[in-house]
Amino acid sequence: MASDGEILSGTRSDVAEVASAPSAPVSPWEQRILQLDGKRYSLRLEHEFWTALEAIALRRKLRLNHLVAEIASHRPSDSNLSSNLRVFCLAEMERATAGRSLAVDGTSVTALVEAAPMPGLLLDADQIILAANETFLHWSGLKRALLLRQKLAARFRLQGASSFDGLWSRPIREEATRIVGIMPGRILAAEAKLVPMLSARGRRLCVVWVAG
Repeated sequence: MASDGEILSGTRSDVAEVASAPSAPVSPWEQRILQLDGKRYSLRLEHEFWTALEAIALRRKLRLNHLVAEIASHRPSDSNLSSNLRVFCLAEMERATAGRSLAVDGTSVTALVEAAPMPGLLLDADQIILAANETFLHWSGLKRALLLRQKLAARFRLQGASSFDGLWSRPIREEATRIVGIMPGRILAAEAKLVPMLSARGRRLCVVWVAG
């Protein structure tokens, strides 16, 4: 299997659309072949990130491969393209929430958080943890069962931010904070970012990205 961002043989300039490689129905991954600058790349991403990229490309009136080529042109030469695409999707989601409310599907946000390469949590308006990705679990050293459906305050404190309720005031904007957790025998602390949003049904959600 080709690795993330591997260049495949061939430089056919007439191949401009995306071809999907077959994958098992139960797999969270989808491998696609895109033509970028005359070279064919094999890229492997979670389904949710492909969906997000397609939506962004549609909004910008671009073909998907043109959007990916644009993202690739601004990345460090030694970085992983698949990781860059994930970060781009998450940054777009953050930018979309800045200065206004955004109707999003809670399930889609959960999937993006869980697939994200940086530590992340999804909270509701009562600071109940709805999702915690593998990177956050690795950073905190906690089991998922100890976090999900629990109050954030049972394990962590947010410092340097205004009241949590104020996050959804108009206009909605992201806010810098610091997350501190007391674990058995150690204290965790890192800079974090709160990204508030409204679901399509008006439910208040907040993504916590940790710079850990």
